[in-house]
Amino acid sequence: MANFKPNISARYDAQGRFIPPHAKPLTGQEGFIKATWKFLRNPVEGFGPMAYNQPIVSVPNFGKKLHVITDPEGMMAVLAKEAHTFTKTAIDARILGPATKEGLLSVHGEQWKRQRKSVAPLFRQRQMADLAPLMTEVLHDFCKTVDEKPEVELNAAMAELTFDVLAKALLGDPQGLDKVRLKSATRNVVTSAGTLRPDDLVPWPRWVPRPITPKGSSALRRLKRAADALLTERAKHPKEDDLISLLIAAKDPKTGEGLSPREQRDNLIGFFIAGHETTALTLTWALFLVGNHKETAKRIREEVLSVCGEGNVLFEHMQSLPFTQAVIDETMRLYPPAPMLNRECHEETEILGRKIEVGDTFLLCNYVMHRTERLWEDPLTFDPDRFLRDPSLKSKGSAFMPFGAGPRICVGAAFATMEAVMALATLVRDYEIEIPESCYPRPLMTVTLRPEGGVPAQLLKR
Repeated sequence: MANFKPNISARYDAQGRFIPPHAKPLTGQEGFIKATWKFLRNPVEGFGPMAYNQPIVSVPNFGKKLHVITDPEGMMAVLAKEAHTFTKTAIDARILGPATKEGLLSVHGEQWKRQRKSVAPLFRQRQMADLAPLMTEVLHDFCKTVDEKPEVELNAAMAELTFDVLAKALLGDPQGLDKVRLKSATRNVVTSAGTLRPDDLVPWPRWVPRPITPKGSSALRRLKRAADALLTERAKHPKEDDLISLLIAAKDPKTGEGLSPREQRDNLIGFFIAGHETTALTLTWALFLVGNHKETAKRIREEVLSVCGEGNVLFEHMQSLPFTQAVIDETMRLYPPAPMLNRECHEETEILGRKIEVGDTFLLCNYVMHRTERLWEDPLTFDPDRFLRDPSLKSKGSAFMPFGAGPRICVGAAFATMEAVMALATLVRDYEIEIPESCYPRPLMTVTLRPEGGVPAQLLKR
């Protein structure tokens, strides 16, 4: 384990403000081959001055054009106002298809609407209040483990925490679930699928399969077996209002048709991937930031104590923890869990004054948008107070889009935010977060945005 000396050499600017790790942009002087190589190694490092300084950048792409958008107006046009004109791209289908081909993450049109309606009830506000106590139970168990072993790798520890929340709150706490193997399988599938290769830049048809590594293939088989077993068990022993039951009971209001077994399974796998990986990463980055900024830790602790005392952080406390919420918001601004979205145009249209042809593709890079000086004051600085000074930064159509926008915005956004705020409030109130001096991890994108090499830490009971 790393040497835990006081973190006095964290990266601060001349004004004493913390500057967290940032994917180094291109200089604009790289040739095509080097720029492509850097993009393949780490996509968030594949953007140069034009992407950071202009709302839209268009480049030739196999007879069509690739448009990079880093502007809220353009994002909203593609994701919301003109959403009917666009679908996810073929590369999205090839990357996610082996795991979620018939699930909410991958399908379009009426199939997507039917599935979205089936799971949306689980994430309504009245359901959030019922799910919060289950999160509290998981947090209690997690804290007992940390008390016994305070040295952790934050990414792995937060994955443990959020997977247990997923199992208890969304899956109905199924008996016999091999959480350790499932967590490992989920991580391996995401890593295998999300690591770009040179052939991914070729516009293959959607039906062309994308080879998976043996490790990724084995992990995917484990995920499919686990999902099938959960669905079979729940069909025999029904429950109410958890994700598995909703998938089984979902009916098309017009036809009465339910989801197929493949649709049920692929949606469950999609929630294995999206339901804990993204929140785990948000908490990992948040604890890294707080561990490097003791004033923020102090303010969170004081806020939580004033609202919750030493007791549980409850659903009804959420609106009374504005600074803790702002820290989560600033974390997702700096490190959006899904830092890039892809779309393909199917009807001629116009975006940001630029003519868009059928077959043109888009990279919607919220990672770059969240860090551009055109839209943010001191964008590379860790400054949670920006969201308190100006609440409009989170308004609809603003430059803050950690969950995307439009009809395909993350269905579990409210659940993920509640989970992140409750966990951060509890952990920072009850523990001193110590990060070693040497830890300043490069943001590395696979499908999600991870700290390269992980984040070693000590969570010391106060």
